[in-house]
Amino acid sequence: MSKHNTGLMPGELKTQPAPFQDRYKILHKLFDQLTRCRLKADTSRLKRMAIELELRVAKVSTSPQSYRFHMSILLRDLVKEKANFKKIKIAGKQIMSNTKTSSNSLINTKTRDKDYVMQKLTDMLIDPKILEKHKYIMSRIIPDDYTASSDYANCERCNTKFKKSKIMLDTLCTYHPQKKIYNKESKTHMFPCCGESTTSTSFMRLGCKKAEHHVFKNDSYPELREISDFLKTSVIDGKENVLALDCEMAFTSKGFEMVRLTIVDFFTCKVLFDEIVEPFGDIIDLNTLFSGIHSEDMEQAIPYLDIMDRILTTDLINRNSILIGHGLENDLNVMRIIHERIIDTAILFSVGKYKTSLKNLTFETLSEKIQTGEHDSSQDAIATMNVIKKKIGVPIEQVKWD
Repeated sequence: MSKHNTGLMPGELKTQPAPFQDRYKILHKLFDQLTRCRLKADTSRLKRMAIELELRVAKVSTSPQSYRFHMSILLRDLVKEKANFKKIKIAGKQIMSNTKTSSNSLINTKTRDKDYVMQKLTDMLIDPKILEKHKYIMSRIIPDDYTASSDYANCERCNTKFKKSKIMLDTLCTYHPQKKIYNKESKTHMFPCCGESTTSTSFMRLGCKKAEHHVFKNDSYPELREISDFLKTSVIDGKENVLALDCEMAFTSKGFEMVRLTIVDFFTCKVLFDEIVEPFGDIIDLNTLFSGIHSEDMEQAIPYLDIMDRILTTDLINRNSILIGHGLENDLNVMRIIHERIIDTAILFSVGKYKTSLKNLTFETLSEKIQTGEHDSSQDAIATMNVIKKKIGVPIEQVKWD
């Protein structure tokens, strides 16, 4: 096994065709085989190539036996066909049938011009009606049957019913910071934060963490506008641009609010805006584990309305902007923005009703690991942007355009 292939890990799948250790060993064999084929690529690109090829084989394999069989065919034919992917088939299909079938197709991505990219991105814009189905706020209309929101809410963390007007009074909130997942081996749900099972008789099943306040989160337009009304970008004319954005949020006395906003330019890869935002309510929980925001960061916070004045401009976010994000409805809702030109990777890469997390999507698409610790909105925005670049065949590193 090669000594310089550290960081070479198989892509994540919902259903594993073979044990992880088997996939890991075979992936390293594949990398060594590609290296011996002397393809014109550096080590990092050969790693990405090996990861993607192994993932393609894993996706068409239905058992450990079929996985090992398909991989043995691939390893054999790499040598036999001298890495000519036009001639290599797995399960009766070309291994490279979904992309250009040249031996360098996984290594080199053709430089694109800006007009080509803009057309591709425009074709990917999601219909506003579909956005509405995914909880995007697309109008400032209050439904006729709407009744004023109750002073009561269910805690977002422990599901206890409480009075919002008394949210700052000390209480006991026992909860799990991470959502439960299904364990196929034990056939039960468990909490990854502590390993406790939902069928356990221990008090730990109720929660492994305690807080002094309950928290809530609003989703509907009438509730969200109680803090600040939504701003429509359709009234702001400006130059056409493509921006990836991501917000970090915190729980406050007013609900779930934005505390950091990052905006990255698609074409230059430059961070155009990255600021800490002062929420309207009193901070209850900065969600540091997920947001990466600490209490000392808030000393530099800029008021929400000042933030809006700086980003809703002819040069930044305007009616002609294409906004890219993952689960972008969450970001735009806390920003209180209504915008129609949206590319949402959570929707584009969903499988039925299942939405892939950005962490898994980035690993599967780019073979990169993100969110290994505290979240970083700039890292998340760039990752989402790069997923789209990969999808439309644009080199991630390209920053010069015709």
